[in-house]
Amino acid sequence: MGTIRFRLTLWYASVFLLTGVLLLVLVYALVGRAFPEQDPRFVESVGQRAGFPALREALGEAGRLPPPRPNGGRPGGREMGFIELLDESRRATRDEALRQLLVQSSLALGLMSVASLGAGWLVAGRMLQPISGITGTVRRIDAGRLHERVALGGPPDELRELADQFDAMLDRLDEAFRAQHDFVANASHELRTPLAVMRTELDVTFANPDATPEEMRASAEVVQRAIGRAEALIAALLTLERADAPAGRLAPVDLTERVRAVLDAHSARVAEQGITVRTTLTPAELPGDAVLLDRLAENLITNAIAYNVPDGWIEASCGLVGGTVTLRVANSGAPVPPEEAEALFERFRRLNASRSRATGGYGLGLAIVRAVARHHRGEAQAHALSGGGLEVIVTLPAA
Repeated sequence: MGTIRFRLTLWYASVFLLTGVLLLVLVYALVGRAFPEQDPRFVESVGQRAGFPALREALGEAGRLPPPRPNGGRPGGREMGFIELLDESRRATRDEALRQLLVQSSLALGLMSVASLGAGWLVAGRMLQPISGITGTVRRIDAGRLHERVALGGPPDELRELADQFDAMLDRLDEAFRAQHDFVANASHELRTPLAVMRTELDVTFANPDATPEEMRASAEVVQRAIGRAEALIAALLTLERADAPAGRLAPVDLTERVRAVLDAHSARVAEQGITVRTTLTPAELPGDAVLLDRLAENLITNAIAYNVPDGWIEASCGLVGGTVTLRVANSGAPVPPEEAEALFERFRRLNASRSRATGGYGLGLAIVRAVARHHRGEAQAHALSGGGLEVIVTLPAA
C-alpha cells in the first residue's frame, strides 16, 4: 500500500480530480442552459438589440432568404427563413461553445491533476515531518536512554498532542524503571543483612569446636531472628507484588471488622506501652481482597503502636460515608516534618531514627498501605500532627 505520505498524496489528488469533474459537469450544464435547444425569445432578443422589437412579426413569410449555393449550405436547395437561419446559427454556436468548453476544461483539469499530485506530495511531507521526529526518538530510546523526549514544537495540533502524550508516557516509564531499580537494590540490601548475620553466626560457631550448648543455642537464636526478619521482608515484598497486580476477584469485606480484629490482637502490647486507644468504628463494607485489606489494617495499627511514645494515644475510626469507606488512624509520636509526611509512602523510606531498623521495620509498611488502597481504586494520604505523630487517611470506594 506504500507509505502514508504516498497514500495521502493519492487522496489529495483523487479528491481534487473528483471535485474538478463535478465542477466541469456543473459548468457544462450551466453553459448548456444558457444556450437552450429551443428558445423563441432568441429572435426577440436579437430584434431588441437591433432596434426592432417586433422582428419576428415583421419578417413573417417575407423574411425568406434565397437558397444557398450547391457547394455549401443545406441539402435540397430549399429556401431558408431568416428566423430559421438565426435558430440554426444559435444551435451551431451553442454546440461549438460546449465543445470548446469541454476540450479546454478537460485539458486544464488534467494539468491541474498532475500539479495536485506534486503539491499533495509536498504538503503531505510537510504535515508528516513531525512524525519523522517522533519515529527517530523512538528508535533512539531503550532501557538506558529513557531520558530522551520528543519535545515537539509548533502549534497545539493533533501531532503536538500526540508528542506530548508520548513524552508523558516516557516520564512514567522512566519513573517506573527508576523505582524498580531502587526497589531491587533496596530489597537486595535488606535481604543481605539477615543473610550476613546468619553466615557470621554460623561461621563463628563452626570455627569453635569447643562451643558449649549454651553458645550454640544463643547462636541459633540469632539465626532464628535473622530468618524471621528475612521472612518478614519476603512477605512484605509478596504483598506489594500482589497489591501492584491488577485487581482479581473481589468479595464483600467489612473493613471495620478487620480494624477491630487487629486492635484486639495487639491489645496486650498496647496495654504494655500504656497507650490509650480511642475508636469510632461503624460498619464499612466494600468489595475487596480480604488478604490485602487485612494487611492494610495490620500495617496502620502496628505502625501506630511501633512509632508511638510511652503513655501515648491512638485514634482509629472507620465508617461508610455516602459511597466511600474512610479509615483514619492517628497516633502520638515523634514530630514528623509536614513536608515529608507523604514521603513515608515511598518504599524503603525511613525519615529518622524513630523509623529505623530498631523498630523491626523495613520502610514498607505505608508503601503497602498505599499500594493496597490503589489496588482497590482508592487512595492513602498522610499528615503530620502539630504535637507530634502522624495521621493516615485511607479512602476506598464502597462499590
